[in-house]
Amino acid sequence: RDSNLHLGDVRFWKHLEHIERAHIYRTSSLEYRTMKLMCCEAIFYLFFLASLTGLIVTQRSGSLYESRRQQLDYWAGCTKVTDSERSCSIYDITSHEQLMTWMKEDLAPKAFTEQDMFHSLSAATSIFRLQSGVASWTPRYVGDTKTSVLVGAVRIRQLRVQYNLDCTIMEDLLSIHPDCFPKYSPGVESKMKWHPTWTPMHIQGHYVWYEANETEQGDTQGYHGVYPGSGFVLDLPMNLSGAVMRMKELEDWSWLDERTRAVIIELNTLNPNVNIFVNTKLVFEFPATGGVYTKADVTSFRAVQTSLALAATDDFGGIFSLLILTTALALMFFIYVSYLFCKNGMRYFTYFWSLVDVIILVLYFIQVCTYLVIFGQAQSEPSFAPEVMGDPEMFFPFGKLVPHFEFSNAVLACLSLFAWLKVLKYFTLSGIFMGYVRVIERCIVNLLLFTSLLFLVLFGFAVALHVGYGQDDNLFATIWGSLVAVIVAPAGGVDLTPIFAPGDLLGPILIFMYIIVVFLLLLNVLMAICVDTYSVCMYQLDVVNEEKKAPNPALVFMWTYFNALRKVKLVGKESEEDRGGPHEQDIPLTSLPEAIQLQYLAEKQRMQLMLDSAEAAIREEERRRLEPELYATTTSMGDDDDMEPPLPPAIGYAPQPPEEDLQDIVVKRVQLQRMLEDNPVLVEICGTDRAVDIVRRFRVDQTGVDPYEAVAQLQANVAAKLKELEAQGLDLSFDEMEALKTVSSELHSALTESQKEWRAELLSVLQMASLLSRALIDLTGQIAKVQYNHKELEKKSVPR
Repeated sequence: RDSNLHLGDVRFWKHLEHIERAHIYRTSSLEYRTMKLMCCEAIFYLFFLASLTGLIVTQRSGSLYESRRQQLDYWAGCTKVTDSERSCSIYDITSHEQLMTWMKEDLAPKAFTEQDMFHSLSAATSIFRLQSGVASWTPRYVGDTKTSVLVGAVRIRQLRVQYNLDCTIMEDLLSIHPDCFPKYSPGVESKMKWHPTWTPMHIQGHYVWYEANETEQGDTQGYHGVYPGSGFVLDLPMNLSGAVMRMKELEDWSWLDERTRAVIIELNTLNPNVNIFVNTKLVFEFPATGGVYTKADVTSFRAVQTSLALAATDDFGGIFSLLILTTALALMFFIYVSYLFCKNGMRYFTYFWSLVDVIILVLYFIQVCTYLVIFGQAQSEPSFAPEVMGDPEMFFPFGKLVPHFEFSNAVLACLSLFAWLKVLKYFTLSGIFMGYVRVIERCIVNLLLFTSLLFLVLFGFAVALHVGYGQDDNLFATIWGSLVAVIVAPAGGVDLTPIFAPGDLLGPILIFMYIIVVFLLLLNVLMAICVDTYSVCMYQLDVVNEEKKAPNPALVFMWTYFNALRKVKLVGKESEEDRGGPHEQDIPLTSLPEAIQLQYLAEKQRMQLMLDSAEAAIREEERRRLEPELYATTTSMGDDDDMEPPLPPAIGYAPQPPEEDLQDIVVKRVQLQRMLEDNPVLVEICGTDRAVDIVRRFRVDQTGVDPYEAVAQLQANVAAKLKELEAQGLDLSFDEMEALKTVSSELHSALTESQKEWRAELLSVLQMASLLSRALIDLTGQIAKVQYNHKELEKKSVPR
């Protein structure tokens, strides 16, 4: 119990309510050290959670969302209609012509709000202030508040498809529509130079297809497909008139036509007040089915997230400091989890919160790897070098980092969820919340299994609603949207207007089946699982608390730890009176009453059986490991032979005669004290709860010297000393010496005889009490049998 063999075993967490409170009072016990490890783990995890939460909050602050909203409203022309609805001008575009008009009259002027012309840095002789021909400081502010600066060029890119590929026109319609233009896919993407005849030379470069590594743009997700970074590119010129004229020329020479499938406008801005970059993508899709679908992807991120060197310049308590602190704590957490895994083996994963620990560590490792990927990719991009970062003619590919930022945000969301979920584990240390945590631990597996069945049923309803009522303007347009609708429908908030159209019979039938199957059946079964688990857990905790009748283990540990800091031991500190002298620390077994002798022998034999059983289990486990085939054969023949015999009860067990001589058995005072603490009957028999009193009462001198001879020897020594004193000239008179001898002898004899008689009578009383106790135990057992037989007779005598 005082070793570290089971320190860190997860079974202490799983069955904390069963821990022996009495052992926690002893600071060297396994229970005390385990509770100390649990409390240290809880305190450490609170520090880790605080650091992680600080990192998440610092990385995803309100300034990011405000910057994103400002840029979206500015470039997309959005205005607030209601608190939950906004109207954007880009969603009014319905054709190629309207898109070109919007770019000429709306996009281009918004890119030149401060002045109509910006000089090129390539034409400047110097960028330093003290030299001639220096380029003036002219940041391209966009907006009316001078809070955002346009970083680099505004890049417009279109993707086109080829003729008559991946599509077929019926022969009857060839005379009307000879050519078909398929929906976009990488296999039908047009890569040929396609400008019309007599196109001016200065705009022919916009009709040339470029690879993704040349455009420095990444994939873009649209409503009708994923568009790669390749395509036909246009960068807005550095002056407003030139930009408008270029748009007009491209419109005249049909830069956009029926083969255009997507136009993507990408730009980047920086808000110097809060050091936030905003990447804006406006996607205009022209599907093969016709129409225009507009999508605005605006992503904001902090400048310090793009470079580790830049992050190191952040304020103390910023992202860099919190990242270093959280990573260090996560590394310590990983070492602790590895230690627990080594101590428990595969049993470690049988505890629910152990799986949560592993998930947290894996998610944080993925998050750190994502940070490193972002830092590495930003470092490898030549356009992100400080020397060229201010060039207004260059395009800066922040869009390549956007997928990594979005993935990082998703990982952070999952990480924060599991990290805060794990806080429930430490509520187990509180007696008030222990039952609720146990319900969660036991429910989670059953709920996950049952939820898989529920998901299949909901997916079936989602497919039915998608097929029957899917339209481009409702939630049932996609299977995913239908699945989300049927999942959140029990909570409300789903528009079911399309289902209840007048004269439609299918909709009410589906909703009625949904109510019967999901609401009345599956959800009630889900609640029944929770209620059943709650009832069982609370009953078991009540039984344990009734048996223990002791305070919460955490409270016991805190009290013990507080006293240990004051160097006060709650157990193991006995007074000199309770401990006795050195000669009172043991007593022969034969000197004790019969009841104590029987109890000692029974306890000793019970402990020996426990030891033999444990050693047999170890040998059996070793045999199973070394001879698995033989074990499989023997277990298939019958399992009853492998059952271990039950241990005898601690009280009321009749011991077998010991092999050794009773005269050689010596009982320690500590053993005797433990027997008195475990068996209140012995305390009543002996009339005391202190072992030293029993030792003093029943201990017999075992030296073998006759007491009379010892007294006579003492008297002779006294007489010899007196003669020596008289020889030296001292006149001493001891006329009463003989009378004193006689009185002393008589008194000693009387006391000895009285002591013998008293001991004999006490032994008789104790023996009779022991016999009476055994008879009462037998009588109780017989009465129980009579009661059982009486109940059986009553059952059989009832007429059927």
